Amino acid sequence: MKGILRIGMALLAVVWLMSACDVEKEPYIQGADDEKAILKFDVDTICGFIDQDAKTVRLDFPAGTDVSRLTPTIAVSTYATIEPESGEAQDFTLPVYYTVTAFNGTTVQYEVEAVVHDADNEKSILSFVVDGVEGRIDELTRQVLLTMPEGTDVTHLVPTIVVSEGATVSPASGEAQDFSAPVTYTVTALNGTAATYTVRVFVEGGEVVPTGKTVLIKDFTGVRCNNCPAAADYAHNLQHQLDPEHVFILSVHAGYLAQPAGQFPDFLTDEGTEWYNNNESNPLFSVDHVALTDGNTFYVEQIDAPVANALDEEQSFEIVVTSQYNEATRRLEMEARAIALGDRDGRFSLTVCLVEDHIIGWQMLPGGIEREYDFRNVFRGTLNGTYGAVFEDAHVATNDDFSFSYGTTLNESYNADECYLMVYVADRNQGDKILQTAVKKIK
Repeated sequence: MKGILRIGMALLAVVWLMSACDVEKEPYIQGADDEKAILKFDVDTICGFIDQDAKTVRLDFPAGTDVSRLTPTIAVSTYATIEPESGEAQDFTLPVYYTVTAFNGTTVQYEVEAVVHDADNEKSILSFVVDGVEGRIDELTRQVLLTMPEGTDVTHLVPTIVVSEGATVSPASGEAQDFSAPVTYTVTALNGTAATYTVRVFVEGGEVVPTGKTVLIKDFTGVRCNNCPAAADYAHNLQHQLDPEHVFILSVHAGYLAQPAGQFPDFLTDEGTEWYNNNESNPLFSVDHVALTDGNTFYVEQIDAPVANALDEEQSFEIVVTSQYNEATRRLEMEARAIALGDRDGRFSLTVCLVEDHIIGWQMLPGGIEREYDFRNVFRGTLNGTYGAVFEDAHVATNDDFSFSYGTTLNESYNADECYLMVYVADRNQGDKILQTAVKKIK
């Protein structure tokens, strides 16, 4: 009997040690007894924008949505609870207040607001044309890009602008502008709310005005990794806190916990597996493909300073992406330009990634399986190889302009409305450090 008891105690010790090791692999949950944050707040396919400083959540709904009875899916800090609970229907015609209670009993309150958009609230640039050249409008970053013929004088261009019905734009359509630097346009809806667009004009063979350094966070995740959703929320909140227009997140499913099983989706890619490089566990991250630790990944709470530091780096390339998508054939054709903004030595490559946003499927969470989890910015593969194509092996000079063209037929299971091209330039002499990133929706 004593032998059996000793064996049982030994097994309990082993289980305890295994659990302790698991916690050590996820250091961002240490000290979780005082953590009390809303990490995710979704209603169906609508993702709430969480402002952790203001303790607010904003849900944006299309016109006609009845918000009097909505059932949110909420994720909070490890060991914390929330009241009202996740899955409990609420009337959001007025703001609803949620209280999050940490394991140690301390609390914090969030204000959740549902905003229903209608015609009075529409404020988009629908068309921007200069001398027959139509601008490429990117709603993701609210940018309009035009490439004018060589020799164009950009100091006095007259655009023709079409905006949402009932909205106004300033400067006005037909008003001459100096586009030697980016010009900001403000579109004001009927209800008085406004959106700003940055219009940038390139001249073939001319000098390029930089948009600023953009940072890429690669989130190495998995559908059967129960701590990965909280880590992803951490990264997305950091993105919004620092600079949502110049920080992008790419969700790369790789490793053992990304292996599909049963109803769990298969997001594995050969390129993602090679980037992951046989690391031990998820979630792990890289910032511009550079890490603080050995290998190419590190833990989520370590990314704050590297992302902030990367944003402060001097921009070395400007990337301009254009695309054409055929609905009938699902054929995608794209072009990219990488323009050097200064003299620089290195071995430079350009990589084109296909990304799909808002995929609904099974995801493991600490409390069980979420069957309608919203997967964000899922890496679907590259159009030109794991590490892209080398375009210069030694040195680039200011205004050196490199062009690339690639095409692919979109998988029938992909939602073209939610697909993006994510393009970056890296220096292979610096361990494939990413120097600049650009994102373009394919439609």
